[in-house]
Amino acid sequence: MSIFKPRIIIPLAICAGVLGWWMEPHFSQEDKAYYVSVFCAIHHDDSSQFLKDMQTVIDGGNSDYALQKINYQPALGEKVFKAWQQLPADQQQSVFSNNEACRKVMGAQLK
Repeated sequence: MSIFKPRIIIPLAICAGVLGWWMEPHFSQEDKAYYVSVFCAIHHDDSSQFLKDMQTVIDGGNSDYALQKINYQPALGEKVFKAWQQLPADQQQSVFSNNEACRKVMGAQLK
C-alpha cells in the first residue's frame, strides 16, 4: 500500500496552490497607478533612494485628520522599482523627462 495515493496527493496539491496564490500580495490597478505616479514624481538623482523616497512621499502625504491613511506597501514599491530596472538604460533615463510618458511606460511594465 502506497502512502502517495492520488486521492490524497491531488487535494493536497490543490490546497498548496490555492494557499500559494492567496499568500502572494495582490494589488489593485488603482494602487499600481498611484505608486507609478509617485515614482514618476520623485527626484531621480540617486536610484538607491527611490524606495525610501517613495515611502516618504506616500506616508508623508497623509493629513493628520485623514480618516483613511495610506500606508506604504513595500512589496508594491519593490515591484515598481523592479519594473523600472527592467527597462533598457536609455529608456530608464528618458521616462523621467516627461511625467506623462513615465506613467505610460511604467504602467505598461506593471501589467
